[in-house]
Amino acid sequence: MKSKSLLPVLLAMIAMLFTQCKKQEDIIGGPNASKAAKQKVNTVMCADCAESPSKITGSQAQALAATYAPTLKFDRATPDYPTSVEDVWASTDPNRIVCNGTLVLVNRDAPRSTNFPTYFEVQQNPNDVNKVFIDYWWTYKTQSTCFENLGGHDYDWEHIVIQVNTQTNRIITVTYFQHAGWYTRDWRSVTPGTRVQVYVAKTSHGSFHFGNSISFPGYACSYYGDYRNPNGTANDVPTGGNLVEMSCNVTQLSFNGFWGTGVGKGPLYRNLAYWSYSTCNGHDGITGTDGCSQSSFPDGTILGGI
Repeated sequence: MKSKSLLPVLLAMIAMLFTQCKKQEDIIGGPNASKAAKQKVNTVMCADCAESPSKITGSQAQALAATYAPTLKFDRATPDYPTSVEDVWASTDPNRIVCNGTLVLVNRDAPRSTNFPTYFEVQQNPNDVNKVFIDYWWTYKTQSTCFENLGGHDYDWEHIVIQVNTQTNRIITVTYFQHAGWYTRDWRSVTPGTRVQVYVAKTSHGSFHFGNSISFPGYACSYYGDYRNPNGTANDVPTGGNLVEMSCNVTQLSFNGFWGTGVGKGPLYRNLAYWSYSTCNGHDGITGTDGCSQSSFPDGTILGGI
C-alpha cells in the first residue's frame, strides 16, 4: 500500500489516541477513584489538600528517594526539560492562581536547564510494612505537538513509581506512566544496585523503559511512536541530587485546581494508593492506550501483591 493511502488511516488512529490521552488523571484521579485514606494538614494555599496516613516523611523518605532515584534519558533533540513548580507559577497568569481555578500559561519559553527538581513521595504499603512505593514526579510548562496541531497542551506532569522491599533492600517493580496508561516491569531478578533508567519521550514526556530511534510524522503520536533517542549517556540526567518532597505545605502542590485544560490536577489530588493498582492499563494497540503490551504482569495483577 502506498504511503499516501496510509496517511488518512494513521491520522484517524492518532486522533483516537489523543481523544483518550488526557493523562492518567482521567482514570485514577477523578472524584470516584479509590483513594488512600487521607488526613488534613495545615496548608499554605488550598484548605482541602490532605496527606496520606501511609506517607513516610523526613529523613527516612529522603534517604529512600535518594537511594533509588532514577536516571532520566532524554532524546538528543529534546525541545525542553522539566522545571520547578516555582517556574511554572512565575509563567502563569497570577489572576488564575486561585483555589478551584484553572491555570493559564502566559510564558511558554522552553526550560533548557538540566538542573531541575524531581518531586517525590514515599508511601508504605498498609498491607505489608516491608514494602514502600516511591513516586517520582516531573513538571513541564508545555507539551509540544506530535503532528500538525495534535497532542500539544500547556502544563504537564509525568511520573514513575518504584516499589521497594525495605527488608531486602531490593527493587520489586518499576511502573512507567505515559499518555493515559501505564505498565510495570518486574525487577525481582535484576542485580541489586542497578539504577532505574527512564527513557523520556521527546514531545509527550511519557516514561518508558526502552528507547525508540525510528519515527515519522503522525506515527510519533502513537502510544510508543514518540522519539526516545538519547546519544548514549550524553543526555542522561541523574535525579538524586535535586529531590524535593511533595507536601501540602508547598504552595504550588497544595493548589486544588486544574493545571491547564485537559491535564488534570496536581499529584497530591490524584489516587496515590499504588498498592491497590493493577500493574498495567490499556490494550488498544496503536489506536489508543496500550500500556499492558509492555507489562511484565497480566492486567489485573495488583501491585501491592507482588
